[in-house]
Amino acid sequence: MLADRVAVLTPAPAARIGQIWQVDVARPRDREGVNADATYQRLRKEIVDYLGALNEQSGSVGESTVALPNVTPLDLAPPPQAYRDAARSAVDKRYLEFFRLDKVYPTPKGPLKVVEDFNLLMDRGEFISLIGHSGCGKSTVLSMAAGLNAISGGGIVLDNREITAAGPDKAVVFQAPSLMPWLTARENVALGVERVYPHAAKAERADIIDYYLDRVGLGDATDKMAAEMSNGMRQRVGIARAFALSPRLLLLDEPFGMLDSLTRWDLQDVLVETWNRTKVTAIMVTHDVDEAILLADRVVMMTNGPRATIGKILTVDLPRPRNRKELLEHPQFYQYRQEVLHFLAEYDHGPATKAA
Repeated sequence: MLADRVAVLTPAPAARIGQIWQVDVARPRDREGVNADATYQRLRKEIVDYLGALNEQSGSVGESTVALPNVTPLDLAPPPQAYRDAARSAVDKRYLEFFRLDKVYPTPKGPLKVVEDFNLLMDRGEFISLIGHSGCGKSTVLSMAAGLNAISGGGIVLDNREITAAGPDKAVVFQAPSLMPWLTARENVALGVERVYPHAAKAERADIIDYYLDRVGLGDATDKMAAEMSNGMRQRVGIARAFALSPRLLLLDEPFGMLDSLTRWDLQDVLVETWNRTKVTAIMVTHDVDEAILLADRVVMMTNGPRATIGKILTVDLPRPRNRKELLEHPQFYQYRQEVLHFLAEYDHGPATKAA
């Protein structure tokens, strides 16, 4: 949107300028205006197609060399005895519920409510993108759902049990890599796998670890120490570790924010493919509008803080499985993109008078 020309570098090593595009979009430009511009849409598609071809050539994410074992993780947070006695069936609707969720922090000037009256229902297997300006409480909501941040008011119920503490049934991928630096990639993933699959054979646990490390492109780096890895490689390990837990709830806090564009696209594709297989219930915090639409069933938009809440929810009625090229050709994509951009523009310079 900003440039007169866009130059795309080929992947390292021996990177070079692969192709240059002239951006013939009239100035002045703004996000909402260019979103409906035919030239802008054509350029986006051409650049995305070119980057996709580079991705395929680089092969930075490959297929797994092992099959994923058909083993069930241990339920480390069993339902209450009353539910077990009644032999309740699995919950599909209202699988995850945020009910009048509040978060208050003490300050020298008194209590500060950063999140207020956050209400959301999710079905099992639904993927939600949470988007909004910095400081609107997205990560705060995510950390409360993970059991890592105390709830000030209201509650969160996951699979008929209230969230009160952290656990492997709620896997989290943070914005910054979170690994044990003295352990290898394999050992970092094994920490969780050994806890949730204690009944599985040693070979089955090893296959689970190898499968997910392969899928994030680390099949040749399983024995590399985390301290010796780049931030991008460490984040790949974190993503592999989260999926390997087979969690009830997957929470992603801008997991691709520290990665280059090609690697980011690779791992978005891996996330889509793995979600299609597991249908794990997921919430992802992102600032990337395209990413939010590509991955989610619904995009939840938050108002600015303090006292941030849900301002608008957009249902993304696009067929799955999805890929980036087809997304840009879908007639509804730019309409969805416009709705999110318009909402964000309303809150660009502080709180709006009302949610869109």
